This record gives sequence, structure tokens and C-alpha cells, in this order.
Amino acid sequence: MDLNLLKVFVAVYETGTVTAAAERLFVTQSAVSQSLTRMRRELGDQLFGRDGRSLRATPAADALYSEFREALSRVDAAVAGLRDFDPATARHRFRLALSELGEVGFLPSILRSIASIAPQVEVEVVPLDVRALPEWLARGRVDLAIASTPPPGVEDGVILKTERYVLLMSSSHPLAARKTLTRRAITAARHLTTTSDSAAPGVEAALERAGLTITPDLTVGHTSALPGLLHGGPWVTVVPSSLAENWIPLWPLVSRRLPVDLAPIDVRLYARATSYEGPALRWFHHTVATAVRSAPRQFWSPPPIPADSDDPAVPS
Repeated sequence: MDLNLLKVFVAVYETGTVTAAAERLFVTQSAVSQSLTRMRRELGDQLFGRDGRSLRATPAADALYSEFREALSRVDAAVAGLRDFDPATARHRFRLALSELGEVGFLPSILRSIASIAPQVEVEVVPLDVRALPEWLARGRVDLAIASTPPPGVEDGVILKTERYVLLMSSSHPLAARKTLTRRAITAARHLTTTSDSAAPGVEAALERAGLTITPDLTVGHTSALPGLLHGGPWVTVVPSSLAENWIPLWPLVSRRLPVDLAPIDVRLYARATSYEGPALRWFHHTVATAVRSAPRQFWSPPPIPADSDDPAVPS
């Protein structure tokens, strides 16, 4: 069977749509559809059926997937022995799973690093879902993911950064007048949480093991909503210290240490389990890891514009 047909099959199986497979392979949707038609005819099976907007694999496709991917992996390994991935000329699309905070804190540095050495490489950002991440990585639906909560059943990723968590509140909050806080005071406070912090479940579990149980009074979906709510309401929230450091110069907020010995949270980089396109994935992994490790802690505000800048928005 034509090797290109195997690539199309694997791309459709892993991405779940003809559109996404075409984007990954840098071909037209028509070309992907034609390849699927040819494979269906040769194999005598439908291979994929409609499931809403996605394609659902048939039992035959499920059985073929591991064999086809392994065949591509062997070919890829053989080719890699002859040449390396050249980022300067490569046309490639990678999928990266990030939380909202990861998009704000890490994505600018990642994109700058890639653009400087691989101008034709594209990155598609996928909203992080820690519960779905094991399947995404196993099936290659994402190439890399950055998460603070270890995905169940996934081997330890590479540690990029460590974060300590603090209690953040308005400077006018009654607890702000105290330099140290007791467990009772924190437990009695009204808590604000966000579902966009991938480390939140692990932090809450660690706090509970340390004897500090927090029951949220309000949960929001976006991290960016926290400072405004804290400033205008009676809330406190547990956040990464780097986030507190970014917000305190911009908002009338204060942070306090938690009255428990909470171990730092590791921010880790996870890679898909499959070895297909190994040299490209290794390059992407190294580039993302290096960019995140060098990302500034002061990420929320735009960088200062030099005094001699030609930017027309800067008054002379």
C-alpha cells in the first residue's frame, strides 16, 4: 500500500476530522477524501463513519491503526538516520495543549522561539483538558502538553518550572491587615476559584491533606477574571505566586503565605507516546522546553518600550 495512504489514515484517525488531517499534512481536504476513498476500496471497509462533526473509527480501523503507525515509525526511524529535521525549511503543524495561564505566560515565548528559527512551522493551541490528555497523547491528537496536574496513567513529563501557591486578596480585605494567617481564618473566608488552573485539583488535595479544606463560594471559568473580582468583592483565592507577582503591581491586591507546608507544584511538559515523526517531535519538544524555561515571570504586562523607539504610539 502507498505510504502516503498510511499517513493520511493515521492523520485522520488521530485528529478525528478530514480538515484537521489536511492541515497536519499540508494538503487539501479533497486530497485527504480521495485517499480515504482509495483506502476504503482497497481494504473493503468504511474505516470511518460520521459522529457529529467528527469521524468515528470502525473496528477494522481500530485494528489497523497500531500496525500502520508502527510501520510509519519504522520508516521515520530509518529516514532519521539519514537526515535530521531542518526547522529552517520545514513545513509542519504541531498541536500544543495549554491552560489559559499557559497561553498567557508561556505561549508568547514559545512562538517567538519558533518564528526565529522555523518560519514555516505552525502551532495549533488546544485548550488543556487534563482528564482527556492521556487519550490525546496516546493517539497523537496533541504533540505536546504543558500541565501542572499529572495526567492519570501518563509517565512523568519533563519539569519546566516549579510554582508555589499563595493566598491573594484585595488590599482592603480584612485578612490583608494580617501578616500571617491561621487555618481557621482562611477556612472561614469566602473563596474564589477558577476551572482554568490545571493545577487546582492537585493544590486542593494537597491543602486538604495538610488539614486545610477550602470550599469555594464562587467558581469562574477564566483566570483573567480573578483580579477584578477580588478587587470588587469579598473573596480570597489560592493562586501561583508568579500570577500574584504579575497582578499586584497592576491591581490593589496583596498576597499572604499559606499557613501549611505545601510542596511546590511542578509544571511539566508531556509528549505524545508515539514515535512517528520522531526528529520533528524531538525538535518541537526541545524548543518548547527551552522557551518555557526562559519565559519571564513578569508576563502579564507588555514589555516596556525603549525610549528611542520609533513606535508612533510613543509620544516624542
